[in-house]
Amino acid sequence: MKALKATIRALALAGLGLASATAARAEDIVVTHYGSLLYGVPYAIAMEKGYFKQAGVDITGILTSKGGGTSVRNMMAGDTLFAEVALPAALSAIKEGFNIKIISGGTDGRSSFWVTRPNEAIDKAADLKGKRFVYSRPKSVSESITLAVLKSWDVPVADVKMVAIGDFGAGLTALEHNKIDIAIIPEPIYSQKEKAGVKYKVLPWLDEKLPAYAQTVGIATDEAIAKHGPKLKAVIEARRKGVEFLYANPKESAAILAKAYNLPPDVAASAINNILKMNPTWWNHGELKQPLMEAMAEALGSVGALQLPIDWKAAINASFLPPAKTQ
Repeated sequence: MKALKATIRALALAGLGLASATAARAEDIVVTHYGSLLYGVPYAIAMEKGYFKQAGVDITGILTSKGGGTSVRNMMAGDTLFAEVALPAALSAIKEGFNIKIISGGTDGRSSFWVTRPNEAIDKAADLKGKRFVYSRPKSVSESITLAVLKSWDVPVADVKMVAIGDFGAGLTALEHNKIDIAIIPEPIYSQKEKAGVKYKVLPWLDEKLPAYAQTVGIATDEAIAKHGPKLKAVIEARRKGVEFLYANPKESAAILAKAYNLPPDVAASAINNILKMNPTWWNHGELKQPLMEAMAEALGSVGALQLPIDWKAAINASFLPPAKTQ
């Protein structure tokens, strides 16, 4: 009898241990273009500094995607906790009936260089007619911003050629071989090309008329929201601390970026410095800036890239942010 009681007690304790392990299981998250573009810098910092565990969630993997709708699909297919994706991709998925919500902000506004070949005569809006623009994928940030730029200069989309090429590096190769005329170069690709001695003509005027807009947002499935609310709060909090560290310590942040993305230290430093010069508040602290999201949606809707209107109350769940950080 004593042996039986001991066995039962051991099994009960083992069950408790298993339950605890299940409750504290490690999680993966998805971040668009992680390892190649700078959306993921706050997450890399949070991993390096232990902010996720401090906040109460064990993130062991940051999965990447090549942007657009693939980021949403990767989150859904992998049953991951959270994803930071292009806002157009999130809105399109919600319109298509995906059970997801926007729960936090990511990045806002300008963050890339518009370039063409040296000596190319593209200096004003009239010069855009007939030109070939390259972007990564449908419903990506790059497609959305290109459409918004054309609208800002009253250039009909039908007057240009839009070329989806997938990888930004492939787009630049196409530019260099006269297969397209205008490319958008995000960091750290621009700094990598600059270090390699490649010369481009930068077109800083191209997006000067754009209104403020949201680029990326954090999303989660309805199921994750119902079951893992504390973990989602922890992810958003850890990322917020990563953003604060980035702004306060850009040099150390560049070193973390170089390690996480396998970049030369000088390229990582140049990339972060260029972003901070171009847009000092590009990485937001997680706050939901609905006017900026609406600006992006309206730009897409005006050229038929997104079906309007958006039911923002149904699309957003702001319960994971401190009240002071919601709008």
